[in-house]
Amino acid sequence: MKKKVFFLIVLAVCILFAFSVVLGGCKAKVSEETTATETQSSQTKAEATEAESTAPETTAAVEKTELTFGYIMPGPDPWYGYAKNGFVYSADKKGVKVVVVNSDYDQEKELANIDDLITQKVDGINIFSFNPDGAQIAAQKANAANIPLTVEMSAIAEGPGKVVCDIEFDWKNLGVMLAEYLAEKHPGEKVLEITGIIGQGPIDMMLEGYKSKIAELGKNELIGVHPADYNREKAMDIMQNMLQSGQEFTVVHVANEDMAMGVLQVLKDAGKLNNPITVISNNGSPEGLEAIKNGELEATVSTSPGVEGIICFEVLYRHVMGQKVPEKVMIPMTWINKDNIDEAVSWEVNETTYNFAINFLDSLIK
Repeated sequence: MKKKVFFLIVLAVCILFAFSVVLGGCKAKVSEETTATETQSSQTKAEATEAESTAPETTAAVEKTELTFGYIMPGPDPWYGYAKNGFVYSADKKGVKVVVVNSDYDQEKELANIDDLITQKVDGINIFSFNPDGAQIAAQKANAANIPLTVEMSAIAEGPGKVVCDIEFDWKNLGVMLAEYLAEKHPGEKVLEITGIIGQGPIDMMLEGYKSKIAELGKNELIGVHPADYNREKAMDIMQNMLQSGQEFTVVHVANEDMAMGVLQVLKDAGKLNNPITVISNNGSPEGLEAIKNGELEATVSTSPGVEGIICFEVLYRHVMGQKVPEKVMIPMTWINKDNIDEAVSWEVNETTYNFAINFLDSLIK
């Protein structure tokens, strides 16, 4: 009996031992499989993480070649068309799409154009506003939308709105240049001013420099300032009215050459052109340069809108690409007459104009 009990005890111990070995082996196998799964999962996660970290770089590179800029024109004057051509010409070189809108000298339309470009989520906006307050409003809206903004020829009123760059001609200095020219070439003569849109930055700054320098030099009398709003017909009407008024003057400065062509025609029809009334202007347009060659327009200040548009695009593009740009650009101006007409910078946008603009901008950054 004792032997039988002992045998049963030994048998039970053996069975328990065997079961524990089998169970341990199963646990080891499960543990090995779990570890393998975790390792595979870790590898998959690592690969996914690497793919994700690479993806944004690829996307960013694609985005940089698919930029869209908005270009806001203030009105229909030919100057604005040439400036727009310069902007688009440069954009084409960089593969940037441009959405062009025109405000037609309407403040409400300008605001709508700004809002529309922001809604389209463009990558940058260049605005040629027709007054400094409009530029400030545009800056505030663009800042809120985190869209870079450059301001072209319109200056910007005081306020919280900030711009990447203000691209201008030195309009106040232009007025000074005109006054100095009159004092040198037409001392003692009375001068009539037919100007553009008063209240639109550039004209106000030009008149400020013009009037103060005329008074300082004391060589000429400015008999009147008449705004023609960059409209040729209005300029012609003013000239006709002044001839009929009997007021004496022998020099007329006309604030752009589109208007000047109308003034020249009125004076020719009246037999007064250069007999005794002389006309000077500014801009150096194709029509203006031709009129200088023909001896109808005495002189002009060369200010190329083609160069202006190229510089506006280049500054905005370089900023978007993370490059350094100046906060303000003053584009060069040159007096042109028959003797140096070849020095005028073309309005037409071509490789010569493009290279002139780029070289000038590069010289400001060095």
